[in-house]
Amino acid sequence: MQFQVPQFIESEDKVVGPLTIRQFIYVGIAGGVCGILYFMIATWLWAIIASIIMGASISLAFVKLDGRPLLNVALAAINFYWKPQIYLWQSEQRQTKKEDHPGIGAAIEDIAAGMALHKSWEGLQTGTTTGTKISNRQITDRYQIFRKPAGDRNAAKRVDYR
Repeated sequence: MQFQVPQFIESEDKVVGPLTIRQFIYVGIAGGVCGILYFMIATWLWAIIASIIMGASISLAFVKLDGRPLLNVALAAINFYWKPQIYLWQSEQRQTKKEDHPGIGAAIEDIAAGMALHKSWEGLQTGTTTGTKISNRQITDRYQIFRKPAGDRNAAKRVDYR
């Protein structure tokens, strides 16, 4: 049994002549704006502004970079420059520490340091103290550590209604 398989599934439908609906909207809105501006401003200024508007709309309608429409590329570029970038720096101190103490001693030191840091951080987040003396004030805010479905650990303020 033979079946027909659609072949050009990534091409948009041509709705208005040779233009897709997206292309027609870009060019139509730009043409309308240029038509309105023709009656509102001087002819020499209109020619400059209309050429910029029509050039931008035609490039948005027809230009594709690596198969992606120009609008998607422009939005990705704006998001890249607008949102802050995160750069992670890993200290070389840990690498030299392991090289200075080869063998099992370095691993035990790393485990002990990590456990102490984890315990102190957990105590700081939950408001509990382990071996430290608190002055005459009592801690009224309690925090509880919870794990998100993705596995991230966060602390949230715990409220006890009595």
